[in-house]
Amino acid sequence: MSKKLHAVISGGGIGGLATAAAMAQRGWDVTVYERQDALRAVGAGIYIWENGLRVLEALGAYEEATAGAFRGTHFEQRDNLGQVIESARIEESKRLLTVPRSALLDALKNACLRAGVKVETRAEVIGATAKGELLFANNQSVQADLAIGVDGVWSRVRSSLGLELLHEQTREGALRTMIPAQPGDFGPEDTGKYIECWNGDRRFLITPVSEKETYLALTCPHDDARGRSIPVDKALWAEAFPQWKHLIDRIGAAPVNWGVYSITRCTAWSAGRAAILGDAAHAQPPNLGQGGGMAMQNGLSLAVHLQGLTDRRDIPDALERWERKERELTEHCQRWAILYGEVTYLPDEIRTRVMRNAMSDPWIAGQVFRAANHSPTGTTD
Repeated sequence: MSKKLHAVISGGGIGGLATAAAMAQRGWDVTVYERQDALRAVGAGIYIWENGLRVLEALGAYEEATAGAFRGTHFEQRDNLGQVIESARIEESKRLLTVPRSALLDALKNACLRAGVKVETRAEVIGATAKGELLFANNQSVQADLAIGVDGVWSRVRSSLGLELLHEQTREGALRTMIPAQPGDFGPEDTGKYIECWNGDRRFLITPVSEKETYLALTCPHDDARGRSIPVDKALWAEAFPQWKHLIDRIGAAPVNWGVYSITRCTAWSAGRAAILGDAAHAQPPNLGQGGGMAMQNGLSLAVHLQGLTDRRDIPDALERWERKERELTEHCQRWAILYGEVTYLPDEIRTRVMRNAMSDPWIAGQVFRAANHSPTGTTD
């Protein structure tokens, strides 16, 4: 019986755990290293489109991750007067579910544990080498057949391998929080919808995630001191979006986090027997709701491309094949997520015309939802 190849992964977030579960299910010995003292979700709610849901099904994490999830029927944009710009129906065959990030992380963690993945916490990774090593802040290191960095936008693995081509923060960021849901929050015309409202360069996104919770994202430029303030300036946001004052007034029971969006691009996704994925390799603004989905599908694809290997010398070629398979779609998704965010800075009346014309155009809609409608490697149609 041949010895299992060993992979070490930096980062116990959504992408890292999805990758770990997929690889362990395909015969790899996998250890995940997380710098925090426990695996915990960063953020509030998360969109999981059809492509991400297919990955969860392939990993055996779908039922747990989506228990009690909200499944919307429409994604709707509204202008500064509260009028509908575009209300796009979500096809039955192209699912979109929203869940708390903590529920998704727990489901992926349990998939990892069932597959035999080992998790080490309080382990701060500060770098990696092309020889499959992870380097730690305590001057220790671990040697494996493959090292993988899924360690976020400020990836130390990416930097140490010399793969970074671009890392920039956008002008825009968001306050994110959860509020308790209450009967009567949505009128008959709003029920079943994800609603994105625009007013000047501020946006307000309303996302039900369950019968008990609703996820809110309050988006504005990073130099909008009042808009980004914590505690949230409820009067400011209620003035901009008066229809939703009853939701805005409820902010405060759960933590509120501010974050500026990041974009990362790399010369390559691997060096020798080390690789990067997720935000470390291809961070994008969350405008298409695909950051987590692309990380999960690229992690599954990585495992598929490495499946069956018995000699570590074959790993670099497999990593190159994986990148060639996935990079074009990933960068397409990133490009359209950036483009979508640019309409924020158009005058209100111009933005309304642009959005209405764009989202009703079949070709543009096809580009925007191309990743969401994709069947990821390792899943079935």
